[in-house]
Amino acid sequence: MKRKLLLMLALIVTQFIFGQAPLNNVKGIPVPFETVENQPIFPGGNNEFIKFVGKNFRAPEVEDLSGVIKVTFIIEANGTIGEIKVIQDLGHGTGEEVKRVLRSSPQWTPGDQGGKPVRVLYTLPITVRN
Repeated sequence: MKRKLLLMLALIVTQFIFGQAPLNNVKGIPVPFETVENQPIFPGGNNEFIKFVGKNFRAPEVEDLSGVIKVTFIIEANGTIGEIKVIQDLGHGTGEEVKRVLRSSPQWTPGDQGGKPVRVLYTLPITVRN
């Protein structure tokens, strides 16, 4: 009896293990990597990206507005930015402003894994001081 129970349990467990979709492709949409062999590169490098955001971000005219805006986005396999999500916002339209700036970004050199371009999740904190 115990053997039959253990055999049934083992069969059920193997169904769950082998029945899962691959982690890098669920429903035909590749899941973005957080760490890759070669990270995506903004034209000119990270310093140029920081300059780009600083130059194009327009903080609202609100007295004593300061803090950190956190945003995540995906650098697609073709180098464009997609799926922008504001994680932490200061209010007064700062989240929408960050989205606007990121949408206007030039195309990146995509990250790659195993020699193939892949989607990469990127997190960006932006410090605002007025």
